[in-house]
Amino acid sequence: MIDDNKSQLTASRRSVLKAMILLALATTSLSKFIVPGPANAAGKKVIIGAFADGGLTPFKQKIIPLAMEAGFDIEFLEDEYGVTLEKWFADAQNSAGQYDIYLLDDPWVPQFGAANVLEDLGAAGLSADDKDWIDPMLEMGFWPPRSGARAAAFKDATPTLICVPFIGDLQTMTYRNDVYTNGAPTTWDEVIAKGKEGVAAGKIKYPVVFRGVAGNSIVTSWYPIFLSFGGEFFDDNWNPTFNSDAGKAAADFFVGTMKQNAPAGVVEFDSDQEGAAILGGDAGAIIQYSGNALKADDPAQSKVAGKLDFGVTPKQVKAISQMGIFIAGVPKSAPNRANAIEFLKWYTSAETQAKVAESGMIPVKRSAFGVAKPGNRLIPVALKQLDVGAQPRPRMPEWAKVEELLGIELNKALQTGSGGAAAMDAAAKQVREYLTQAGYYQ
Repeated sequence: MIDDNKSQLTASRRSVLKAMILLALATTSLSKFIVPGPANAAGKKVIIGAFADGGLTPFKQKIIPLAMEAGFDIEFLEDEYGVTLEKWFADAQNSAGQYDIYLLDDPWVPQFGAANVLEDLGAAGLSADDKDWIDPMLEMGFWPPRSGARAAAFKDATPTLICVPFIGDLQTMTYRNDVYTNGAPTTWDEVIAKGKEGVAAGKIKYPVVFRGVAGNSIVTSWYPIFLSFGGEFFDDNWNPTFNSDAGKAAADFFVGTMKQNAPAGVVEFDSDQEGAAILGGDAGAIIQYSGNALKADDPAQSKVAGKLDFGVTPKQVKAISQMGIFIAGVPKSAPNRANAIEFLKWYTSAETQAKVAESGMIPVKRSAFGVAKPGNRLIPVALKQLDVGAQPRPRMPEWAKVEELLGIELNKALQTGSGGAAAMDAAAKQVREYLTQAGYYQ
């Protein structure tokens, strides 16, 4: 078991969180989604908190009714992404008991783990020994991590399964099949070269598109390029290594070659702009998460439906993408703890996971990828990407700040179209200073 480490959160951080929580509670409304069951049904109550995301639509429309049939009374509460972390963390720390399950964004797991506010799901009977789990997804639910770097306060702690994968999600490539006529391009050089041919032929306006806005957006777009060049973020002692030769080469390629083959305003692009570029027929290729990728098949959203296909991320030395999933945790203050545990056992069973795949969501059990009629054509590509390589963001409570510092420096270099290597050195210096203050180098 993990010792109680709430003291890991500094007083200043608590005050900031408190202010954000109060603002969030004052300015946001909660969306409640309840599937009606038979009159006077006495189902097992489970209150699920989630952030609003299109990737959860199949869950609400197809899986919740199945849960109701299985005897669960599901109350599904949604909030905007920007406020859920603070709300749920306050609920857990204060033992408010407003939720039975949090559907977390996976980078939040370390923060909840460090505060010791989630149930030990392994002890509750959700076995980590089930070989049907997608291993890299399951690993994201342990705190502290079972491998790799650990925060100093948890160096000798026993890893505990505090969350289980709920919906799989990861980056894959969406590309124009009339430009890349031999199938998905396998290298970044091919992406650029064939994309230029497509521009010359008048089929597209530019080979690639990505997000350039400082912070999470630009780091998310740069991440798979960084991984493909062989970069690693930290060593086992949390020393920044993203400014290695591989990291610098990836940054130079991103702010130089990638920018030169992207729209002129890419420095200010976020999800809406990059999506419009690929769905509007202007771009040849993009790396994106499944929720946006699946818009490719919707004629109401895509002007080039039928001309967009999916493939694994291109490689330089590897073909690795960023993985980010919906992951479920049960707060120790859950009012219906037993029901929540039973629901997660039902939901992660091979039988239910097959229904998850049929509904169009990416499952978290390997057997479900083999269903006869998967709900979307990205599912087999997602499994191929998982087997080739998919890596989560570093498992640390301070990741959001690290990402912010890195994203600012990357954006500066992108604005000038050069200086990626220098940006890595500048960000590494700032990250090390920040982690020193956070007590990482004891």
